[in-house]
Amino acid sequence: MYFFLSFLMLCSCGQYRAYQKVLKTQDSELKYSQAVSYYENEDYARSLQLFEDLLVSFKNSERAEDIYYRYIYCNYHMKDYISAAYHAKNFSSKFMLSPKKEEIEFITAMCYYLDAPRYNLDQKSTYKAINELQLFINKYPDTDKKDQINNLILELNQKLEKKYFEIAKLYYETGKFQAAISAIDNYLEDFPETSFLEIINFIQIQSYYELGKNSVDEKKAQRIKEAIFACNNFLIAFPSGDYEADAKVIYEKLKGIQNGL
Repeated sequence: MYFFLSFLMLCSCGQYRAYQKVLKTQDSELKYSQAVSYYENEDYARSLQLFEDLLVSFKNSERAEDIYYRYIYCNYHMKDYISAAYHAKNFSSKFMLSPKKEEIEFITAMCYYLDAPRYNLDQKSTYKAINELQLFINKYPDTDKKDQINNLILELNQKLEKKYFEIAKLYYETGKFQAAISAIDNYLEDFPETSFLEIINFIQIQSYYELGKNSVDEKKAQRIKEAIFACNNFLIAFPSGDYEADAKVIYEKLKGIQNGL
């Protein structure tokens, strides 16, 4: 076992020294061949550094496109999506007639998709990803990736739905009933076919109820009236829904408050 571990350490040290030697060499051809070798063996960390050096050495040569192409994929495979997207966009501008342009523009869109965060974080990157994916579809309407991209856009929109559903629900749970009502109105306008349609409407009538019940006297009558109207609409829209019984209880409570005013 000791000899085996020693052998592995020697191999590792030998590989490190060989890499450092290539990294420092002024022989661009040798550096290129080694970079390609590392790349093909999926050693993207080592090939990335070599290709980065070669971007300068082969700046105006026929190999520049290939080097930049592989350099972008090194960043992509190492999950540095921001760098990969930046260089992919630059590639499209620099090599406008490249046969790889469509592929690289797809990678650009994928980078933004993969960089999009979980639903409970800032969704600026999610909007950017949707925009980039849609731009790709618009530019290449006959792409064989159309179904894949449409599914990715749907997934990102569902993430936004979840984000804003949770925000509206949180307003209700923290007693900010007026804010909850407004947030739900905006939510339903932005996501009219949401999978949370029934529950978000039920949260809204709960908000109307709590807002009306706890209003000052000069506002109570109008707010109770608005809450009753919201309950009626809910019961018409979801006559056999999961929250029908609860909505009817709220309705009866509201009528009782109204009759007592």
